[in-house]
Amino acid sequence: MVKRIVALLMITALSVAAAGKTATSTKAGGRQSGEVKADSMVYDSPTEWRIFTIDGPGIAFALDADLLWIASDKAVASMGASRTKKSEVVRYKKLGNMEPSGVARIAVDKQGGVWFGSNGGVAIKNGTTFTNYNADKGLSDNNVTAIVVTADNDVWVGTENGLNLYSSGSWKKYLTKDGLVSNKIQCLLVDKNGSLWVGTDKGISVYSMGKWTTHSMKNSMSWNDTKALGLDSRNGTVWAAVGEKDVNTWDGKSWNVYMDIGAGITSIMVDSQGRVWFGSATGLIKFNGDDWISDTKKLGVPAAQIHQLYKDDKGNLWYGMESGVIRLENPYPH
Repeated sequence: MVKRIVALLMITALSVAAAGKTATSTKAGGRQSGEVKADSMVYDSPTEWRIFTIDGPGIAFALDADLLWIASDKAVASMGASRTKKSEVVRYKKLGNMEPSGVARIAVDKQGGVWFGSNGGVAIKNGTTFTNYNADKGLSDNNVTAIVVTADNDVWVGTENGLNLYSSGSWKKYLTKDGLVSNKIQCLLVDKNGSLWVGTDKGISVYSMGKWTTHSMKNSMSWNDTKALGLDSRNGTVWAAVGEKDVNTWDGKSWNVYMDIGAGITSIMVDSQGRVWFGSATGLIKFNGDDWISDTKKLGVPAAQIHQLYKDDKGNLWYGMESGVIRLENPYPH
């Protein structure tokens, strides 16, 4: 029985106005098409930060319309994400037969089902009912490392030992024998054309129109070990954090390599102006087309550790960090 607790949500709203000037100069090999450089965020009016917390780091989060789901290292909770209403916090002691303390991935499907991935498999919440899957019930492995939902409402689940597709109520497994470059899945991405990108320790496998292709050091990536993937939805560019510190980009024809950018990148977000954000345990890096910026004063984001990054369909930027989840209302509304 899910226990509902109505509590005062620890939400902090503060106005931030970051000084700085925009520029339009370019630098060979750097600027993305249509990019406007901004080392500091510049606003026409004060912009609201809002912090959502359930006591602990925001390890994973997902939005379901106006509802925010958060997993910390100890708990899972849902709460209202509206800027105008007080939030009711609902905490979950169990996700079916799964412990909430192990959840590291959350996704919401097109029908409102909420997916939780942990080292004990998957829990799916539909209405008030949870359904659990693990290696004994359809998954290739218990340790879930990534979840992504396609436009057709297919759900892909990556694990330490294989990829899994949940479609029309049943599971299908994909392993190296089926075309994957490796069974160790580390990140997932659906690109602008609906193709699935699977980041592994031995390169990237792309699934499109029923066929697999592979990207690796054999076709100009700087490393095989792929830790995070991100998409620029404006032009379809795929960003990949690979190896210890490198970032590679795929423009649809070839790979571009950026060396020694930052250690331990685990999340990538492209904002509405094409600026690319990289999150790691040591903080944030932003690429504005010319420069790689890690100075917290220029970034203006009050976070020392980043677990997850996300841009919503309104252009708001979300940061899962050491004390919860921060939402920055769209800093580039025009």
